[in-house]
Amino acid sequence: MAQPADNSDALYSVSGVRARRRAALQDQFGGIAWGADFLGFAVATFFTVVLFGIVGAIVGTVGYQMGAPVPKVGAQITNTTQNLGIAGLIGGLIALFIAYFLGGYAAGRMARFSGVAQGIGVVIWTVVVALVLGAIGAALGSRFDVASQLNLHINTGVLTTAGVISLVVTLIVMLIAAILGGLAGVAYHRSIDRAMEQTP
Repeated sequence: MAQPADNSDALYSVSGVRARRRAALQDQFGGIAWGADFLGFAVATFFTVVLFGIVGAIVGTVGYQMGAPVPKVGAQITNTTQNLGIAGLIGGLIALFIAYFLGGYAAGRMARFSGVAQGIGVVIWTVVVALVLGAIGAALGSRFDVASQLNLHINTGVLTTAGVISLVVTLIVMLIAAILGGLAGVAYHRSIDRAMEQTP
């Protein structure tokens, strides 16, 4: 004997049925989409290179116009060079934010669901690739002691502290930007879904 059709959706309003179906799709296709996030990472890397190049060109041009000398290792840094360095740092963080916003947006557009997760996935890919490249560089660079060959007197303690601080700030900027981009990418699909639902 044939079973009666499942009319459970009939007990809900149209908006309730749509919400249930959207939640089911979220459960099925939500979460980190590693393929989409890798492409988002590639987009972020591309724009990071492009925007950093623009920032470097602007800072270099302004420095040349102001006659700021290129600082030498161990030499005293002038106020003009210091101000240019601060401007370059701020410009670099802005460039990084824009690049990872675009990367997160690309991942969110491709994955369609879970914008926050896609933004986190883009940053995870960045960390993984950086660790792999760092390991390769350490393996190859261990054969050469560049600092001793160039006779550079470097305070490794200062470099370590500055490196940790810059790494933390960079990761925070990347994470916030990628998450916001992922949410914006997902919101694009939500606007299309709402428009389709309103179509008679």
